[in-house]
Amino acid sequence: MALQNKSRLRNTLKKLNAIPSDRTDMREAQAGAQEALDFLSMMAGVKPVMLLGRGYNDPVWIKGVLQVATDAKLHIVEGPFWDASPDAGAGADLPDWYLDHTRQAFAEHRAYYICRAKSVADEVVEICESAAIMVADEARLLNYPECCVRSHYDRAADYQRIWLDLLRRKAGGDDAKAAEMLAANEPLAPETDEDMKRLESAMRAIPVPFTSINACEACINGGPSAPANIKSLEGRALADEIDEGLSRSIG
Repeated sequence: MALQNKSRLRNTLKKLNAIPSDRTDMREAQAGAQEALDFLSMMAGVKPVMLLGRGYNDPVWIKGVLQVATDAKLHIVEGPFWDASPDAGAGADLPDWYLDHTRQAFAEHRAYYICRAKSVADEVVEICESAAIMVADEARLLNYPECCVRSHYDRAADYQRIWLDLLRRKAGGDDAKAAEMLAANEPLAPETDEDMKRLESAMRAIPVPFTSINACEACINGGPSAPANIKSLEGRALADEIDEGLSRSIG
């Protein structure tokens, strides 16, 4: 991979590596390295948007990355977590009272969307203000395979179905009572082994190396030509080109 701005990318990596973090913790170090690669991918024009503060949300890291982005004169948009579940059709079977509550709670979470291009930042602002995004646009802007984005929303809907079942069980099958319990934030917990198995299945995620992607089943079983695995190879090639130490940190 030929990079025109390799020296700038390497200098930026040094700044990102200088942000205080617990690099003795392997998970923390790996997560930080992947975030750094995401940032550099955005600077290199591979990824239109770098998503900061969703997933890996260490406050010191976030503050440091925002400063690096500001110094580099990149565009930073603060906004709600994107939610393309309506477009994906995920959770369409869930009752409105449950969807309204969960979406309202979800909308309170904030993230930062860092962009190199002003046109991309303008698009991100529009998405954040409307609180509406299509699966295809989320995949394009974050440089994710569309199949994996759809799978993410399907898993999230499965997760919510389990908690809805637990809530209805506790409410004795009365949806009006269940809605009241949900609004009151009554505690819920899995009660059976089957509940635990369903939750574990819904929460199962297979991270794709050198990306921030969790693979869908098709990509897990699709071999080297699967979209997520192609993204992985591209991410590794970029990391190797910038600094082989970055590749080693990611794994």
